[in-house]
Amino acid sequence: MKDQRVADWMSTPAIVIAPTATLAEAQRLMEQRRIRRLPIVENGKLAGIITRGDLRSAQPVDTTLSYYEWRALLDRVTVAECMTRHVITITPDASTLDAARLMLKHKIGGLPVVDDEGRVVGIITESDLFRLQIALATGSELQDTARPTLVCHHCGAVLRGRSLETIGRDDQCWRCHYHLHRCDNCRYFNGIGCMLDRPERHTPIPGRDCKQFVYLVAQDQSVGR
Repeated sequence: MKDQRVADWMSTPAIVIAPTATLAEAQRLMEQRRIRRLPIVENGKLAGIITRGDLRSAQPVDTTLSYYEWRALLDRVTVAECMTRHVITITPDASTLDAARLMLKHKIGGLPVVDDEGRVVGIITESDLFRLQIALATGSELQDTARPTLVCHHCGAVLRGRSLETIGRDDQCWRCHYHLHRCDNCRYFNGIGCMLDRPERHTPIPGRDCKQFVYLVAQDQSVGR
């Protein structure tokens, strides 16, 4: 585990939210993406973090509020008012063992991953460490269609944790900052790869591969990178 890097197991690109967003917007985003925590980014830098636990804690003790009154309250309060400001973070090049030690020490379930420029490039959670442990014990990684493993075709960086439908035009590779955008060659965006008028998917054609995209990592790729 000490030989595995955070960069190879974190979820990336990071799903983040602005401090001006409301608690209702944060809750919807967590539900849509099936995540438990959101790094809060302001002017490109990490400003805080908000979790599902924070949303529950924001609920007033006054139980006389109706469901609709509670929803209206969520629409008025911003995440900046409820976020944790002093965030424990880790770098992409740190070991997963260091990440596990930090989570255990601070009794938290996840760490935003921040690069040297202060950008949030991903997040690593207990679930990611569990996947790593299973992979190391069995010699192969569990296949999860909701959490595919991608590779940036520009620099070779491993990208995990984003479904094929959620790669946006502004998403970048955490390492080389290369934009994962619509292909200008084939003008077809299927969320992951250039089709080049062929029935096969997610595998680059030798000599014809599109450099605008990321591709799925081969199923038989070994765990120890």
